Amino acid sequence: MTISEFRHVRARIQPHVRLTPVVPCEVPNLFLKLENLQYTHSFKARGAFAHVLELVEKGDKRTVLTASAGNHGQAIARAAAVFKIPCLVVVPTNAPKTKVDGIRSYGAELRLQGPNYDEAEAWTLRQAENTADYAFVSSYNDPLVIQGQGTLGFEILEQVPDVASIVVPIGGGGLIAGTAAVVKQLRPGVRVIGVQAEASAAIYHSLKAGRMVTVPDLPSIADGIAGNIDLSTITFPIIQKYVDDVVLVSEDAIKTAIQELLYREKLLAEGSAAAAYAAVTTGKVTAKGPIVALITGGNIDPSYAKL
Repeated sequence: MTISEFRHVRARIQPHVRLTPVVPCEVPNLFLKLENLQYTHSFKARGAFAHVLELVEKGDKRTVLTASAGNHGQAIARAAAVFKIPCLVVVPTNAPKTKVDGIRSYGAELRLQGPNYDEAEAWTLRQAENTADYAFVSSYNDPLVIQGQGTLGFEILEQVPDVASIVVPIGGGGLIAGTAAVVKQLRPGVRVIGVQAEASAAIYHSLKAGRMVTVPDLPSIADGIAGNIDLSTITFPIIQKYVDDVVLVSEDAIKTAIQELLYREKLLAEGSAAAAYAAVTTGKVTAKGPIVALITGGNIDPSYAKL
């Protein structure tokens, strides 16, 4: 994935996404990239529009099909609604209500399938393989989605030119693969650090093993980065090439981060977004220069924010 490819996608999706701010926070040396202020209140709009725009340009009128923990589903639903394309979003039954409501608000067909993301994705992949009626869009295992998410790398380097480290939550790895690919090709000295929840850390353990592995998927408040992923995902070799390190944070640290972001910074962040903040405030990530933590989304049920 070359810089020219990322630049092409950036120009293509620009009319459909917001340039979100980077703000300093109360923690010294820490800046927050506020993708919770993005359309659908998540960075996922970038990758969703990157792929759906390709379908539109090709005249592909099939129903867009995706599996999601919630945020990608909202983004695909919004993009499909903009271009009046039929859309089916599959989410697990444990998806947060705020994300389920968001998907429905864009007029997409919604299916609740399985108790967790792993089962929802498996069901969706079977549908995609068994019929030609669907245009499947993975939330991470897709070059255009990765390139869309990678547009964040340009923005961070432009907004914080002296950034030393960028902290990125990891689920399927599309966000960190795209962001790291851009940042490392433009500024190799900037460290890109991934963060996962201890309860569900497929990429962390896969990097330790040197190959993709399946891990126990325990419940996590960071639902957006929980679950196992396709063992043949294209994100893994990109992460191996460009990402400097991946760290883990506990459920308690994520819950504390949600509270601190809300009460100290006046920012509503979901668990997966708060994980990046937690990695810095617990000392898992340090740097001599500015650190940018990606606040990837704000789609959290209000009851969780009161923990």
